[in-house]
Amino acid sequence: MSYSKSQHGAYTSHQREGETVRETDARALLSCASRLDAARKPECSKEDFIEAVKHNQQLWTVFQVCVTEPDSQLPPDIKVMLFNISRYVDKTSFQAIAEHDPELLISMININRQLAAGLSARQEGGPDQTPGGTTPSAPPENHTPIITSA
Repeated sequence: MSYSKSQHGAYTSHQREGETVRETDARALLSCASRLDAARKPECSKEDFIEAVKHNQQLWTVFQVCVTEPDSQLPPDIKVMLFNISRYVDKTSFQAIAEHDPELLISMININRQLAAGLSARQEGGPDQTPGGTTPSAPPENHTPIITSA
């Protein structure tokens, strides 16, 4: 993902030396997926559940801001898809916290893992490679898109 100058400082503070932004994104997504997966377990406290959901939502808020920046160099269709997924994450996060429903975390875990896998595959294959399944899955069918055109 491409980051504006305002997000660059905060986000790169979590970037490991020699790590690309793509690798940082993939690592952050997998970390959140792991925390969400742990939050689904019955022994997880309500506070840890809420913290895991909020942490994931914060990551997606960064993505949401980045794709709406005028200087974002992502293709318009990718921007729309990521923005819609981020809105889905917002909606699902609020619902999961309100209902304390671990089952609502499954779709967010899957989205994070699929996007991380896509970022990793693109990194290994280079920027010109477009391997199948590298883009994140769309939100479930009952999700109403926020943006319908680029």
